[in-house]
Amino acid sequence: MAFESEEALVQSFLDVISADATPWGDNLKTAREFDYLRGRTDVVGLSDSGELIAFEAKLKKWRVALNQAYRNTCFANQSYVLLPRAVAERAFARLHEFRRRRVGLCYLDGEKLVILLDAQKGEPLQPWLYERASKLIEESQKSVA
Repeated sequence: MAFESEEALVQSFLDVISADATPWGDNLKTAREFDYLRGRTDVVGLSDSGELIAFEAKLKKWRVALNQAYRNTCFANQSYVLLPRAVAERAFARLHEFRRRRVGLCYLDGEKLVILLDAQKGEPLQPWLYERASKLIEESQKSVA
């Protein structure tokens, strides 16, 4: 599955997780582009159990995405890199880099999300950023409803 842009990858991801149950629950609430001092996260999600999950999407530069996803662990309970399948399979060869940073790896296969590596859960180091991201998600959900 080829994506014309990172935006198309992100939109496809959001379509897939909104249409089906996710590994993080049946009702994952999401918002796009959470801005904070260290960067901008492509997608943040809040599970029914209150866990915050961050997703960094890239078309080719998986190492850049990995570094960004690692930074996201400062506010997220879990952080993932989302890539096109071929790039994800290349990145999977460097699995030790993802494990060392506790970051997950996933891709889209048509209308299915494939997780190559689950992100390790952890407590956010900066709870005030967790609160800001959660608030963004809640506000985003209100504007959709």
